[in-house]
Amino acid sequence: MVRPSICRPPVWPGRPRARRRLRADPFVSAALGELGDLDVALVGIGEITPSSTLARSGNALTDEERAELEKRGAVGDVCLRFYDAEGRPVESELDSRVVGITREQLAAARRKIGVAGGSRKHKAIRSAVAGGLVDVLVTDQETAAALMA
Repeated sequence: MVRPSICRPPVWPGRPRARRRLRADPFVSAALGELGDLDVALVGIGEITPSSTLARSGNALTDEERAELEKRGAVGDVCLRFYDAEGRPVESELDSRVVGITREQLAAARRKIGVAGGSRKHKAIRSAVAGGLVDVLVTDQETAAALMA
């Protein structure tokens, strides 16, 4: 029987200590434990430069964090797990703050469905597909045509 699961948006507390506290909560711990046995992970594909809406919401990287990730070669993220143009992991201090699916848990999911579109995300989408971070892509017609060109 196929159990559909959704990769819930990760929590990104400001400090590693807050992450430890969240992970210690029995409900959070139980939910995170479930992420290691996913049939389906439905994920968004993000790029390093936030949209104006995301930037205004305060849920974006700081300029310093973004500069550091770019220096390391990051072009996008899936569940706040950053990767380079080849889809290889880009590790940083930010990893210690994420409360969500790990790279290993995402890789173990039997089906990884990425949802993203728009010209500003082409590089991030192409890289996520190239790196096997997603194996199914839901996107718009313009993006599909650009990726196939």
